[in-house]
Amino acid sequence: MDKYKEKLLENVKTHINNVVEKIHIRLEITRSETNKGPEELRKLKGEDQNAYAQLLYYKRKKLAELIHLKGSPYFIKTEIIDEDGEEKNYFFSKHEFSEESIYSWVAPVASIRFENPGKVSYKLPDGSTKNLIIKKKEQYMIVDGKIIFFALENEGQERELIYQEHFTKQKSEFALPEIVAQMEKAQDQVIRANYRGPLVISGPAGSGKTTLALHRVAYLTQAPETAQYYKDGSIIVFVQDTGTKEYFSTLLPGLGINDVYITTFSEWAFNILNIEGYSYIERFGENDEEKDLYEYMKLKSLRDKNIVSWNKNIFNTLNSQYNEYFSSINEKIFNKQKKEKKLDRFDLVVLLKSYFEKYKKFEIKRSYQTFVKDKLVRKIEKTSVLYSLMIIDEFQNYLPEQLNIFKNCLDEYSKSIVYVGDIAQQVKLGTIKNWEEVGEIVLPDRNVKLSKVYRNTKNILDFIKSLDYKVEIPERIKEGPAVLEKNLNSFEEEIKHIKEHIHQYEKGSIGIISKDDSYLSNFKNEFSNMKNIHILSMLESQGVEFDLVFIVGLNRDSFKIDHILDTSNSHIEERKRMQKDLIYVSLTRAITELHLLGKDNLRDILETI
Repeated sequence: MDKYKEKLLENVKTHINNVVEKIHIRLEITRSETNKGPEELRKLKGEDQNAYAQLLYYKRKKLAELIHLKGSPYFIKTEIIDEDGEEKNYFFSKHEFSEESIYSWVAPVASIRFENPGKVSYKLPDGSTKNLIIKKKEQYMIVDGKIIFFALENEGQERELIYQEHFTKQKSEFALPEIVAQMEKAQDQVIRANYRGPLVISGPAGSGKTTLALHRVAYLTQAPETAQYYKDGSIIVFVQDTGTKEYFSTLLPGLGINDVYITTFSEWAFNILNIEGYSYIERFGENDEEKDLYEYMKLKSLRDKNIVSWNKNIFNTLNSQYNEYFSSINEKIFNKQKKEKKLDRFDLVVLLKSYFEKYKKFEIKRSYQTFVKDKLVRKIEKTSVLYSLMIIDEFQNYLPEQLNIFKNCLDEYSKSIVYVGDIAQQVKLGTIKNWEEVGEIVLPDRNVKLSKVYRNTKNILDFIKSLDYKVEIPERIKEGPAVLEKNLNSFEEEIKHIKEHIHQYEKGSIGIISKDDSYLSNFKNEFSNMKNIHILSMLESQGVEFDLVFIVGLNRDSFKIDHILDTSNSHIEERKRMQKDLIYVSLTRAITELHLLGKDNLRDILETI
């Protein structure tokens, strides 16, 4: 590094240290205030107690923001000349720290961070415009107070890299892509779009859909012009599984979002219906043919027959709905399902629709703490289920009936709902085919389509494209190892292969994926003590990612569909398309390295579907 760059880097390091020190001082003061808060609260009564409780809540929220800022105080610095000719420095971060001119990324002025040096303008909430001149712009990535990346832009010059630390991209946790500080300008405009009405963010796996959706939530809940519509506790995020739920729960506080209900459809439905002693199952039956036929008959009943009256004996309700559509084989499966107290998505939709038709609303129990005669007690209350904002992750996996149930719980004024997914990646029967099925009118400027895939290496994307899947490969994407295909005839050989290749990913995340969940039992036993290895079916893997992925048990028989479901065979064609989409989903789980193991070559399998 030359002396010019060294000096710039040292100046930034000095500034970061000074800012972090001031943040630390404010953090300790705020921590002290929050620690004393409960004692002070007990001394107050009536309205004063409620007012102080609200103040204490905001202090705790500020404490969480300061803890984040201490490690990453800002990611953009702009040197500007304002309308009065005064020179100033504006810093932009995830949270505000006004003492050091650090603005939250949702502040109106923060939109200038996407502009090139020169004359720029931005709009205030009242509609007026501010004009500025950006003299210089600096971009950083700061982690735990340490500079990882530093670039500089001057007017009329190319962006110059000042410093970049060499660091591994392997992950120590099971997670989706991290939220990044810098987004494209076009994406920023999407995040700031009008709050009313549906917004669709679609694109292939790894294109940044989730990142964009979560920034949208953060903006709506924190921007001055919209925050009033999105109160704490009124936002819900529907995710596919517990792994994604855990990720969102960890991620959202870093964006300043602390009171959002993150749930799966089944968890939410069990809660709404107050069902205890039952468990959720994705598909029920001894084999794919039984599962398919069972699902098709349930779907036919749901679509062709009016919903039966609500009965607190839930299996009586379900039996009344399905009985005239079930064959003798279906009835045996249903009786087994009843005995095991398991419910699938079709069952929950029938029960929710039946319940709603009877009561015209959903209610949910909420526990809370309050003071009664100077004693802190826990109480339970029932409240109507109504959300100011919904995020539906992987929307393409929901039945139209599920989405309509969600919409019954959405605030009528704003109708704020964000659909995130890819309608070309449908891996479940009967899911949404078009927006007319759920009565949504999605305007062109609110139908955001991302095309480039940023998750995977060029070699992985080239391989996927060679299988005739539609993939757009960005320029300058990282290369990575070639995709490895190996014919192995048993799970023992596959386990041996995996053990030979995982040593270099000890600090990374590893996924073992198979079409059939039952095939994975031996892998679960073998690798149960390795926390960085995650073993999932192809269906379960949607929405997650790993540094290294092994797809095991590949053989033609797993994907064969030879049962006849109806005279038109339309369901057979849908099932075949779903099988191909399922393979695509599993291939795109790999960030760096992908191994395909089994008796048959993947290209041959795809040709037989």
